[in-house]
Amino acid sequence: MRRITLAVAAWSIPLIAPTAGLVGLAGPAGASAPGTCTQATGNIGIVGGTVTLKGCGGGLGKGSVSLASSPATITWKGHKGTTVIILTSVGGQQLSRCAAGSNELDVTFSVTADTTGKVPVGGAGSVDICEDSAGAISLVKHTVFSF
Repeated sequence: MRRITLAVAAWSIPLIAPTAGLVGLAGPAGASAPGTCTQATGNIGIVGGTVTLKGCGGGLGKGSVSLASSPATITWKGHKGTTVIILTSVGGQQLSRCAAGSNELDVTFSVTADTTGKVPVGGAGSVDICEDSAGAISLVKHTVFSF
């Protein structure tokens, strides 16, 4: 339970703001549909950690977001534009779908701005992640991060 509290603090401090921001909807993994990413990795154990999104459909490809600012901006590789996001809530699961020693975090987001034309502004959803004791994250197995 202590790790969940630390993870919530790590995500909440840099991303809390009065507006709502990123879209993510957890669902079954598979081929990258427009606006979905099959991988989300990084480290949220430190303020200012970076998360990398890969396998993103709809022509987005790969993006990265630093958690040092609020709202946070996903920068898409190859000058494809940016997507501005903000965390709206973080909760944990009593029965984790993560490996032993990791905690499951269910995170909700909304999108406040997008220059790619591929991510709907005002969209909202969730992404389910696993966080290990060092703060490293990955998607819960068989889920995707989707916009």
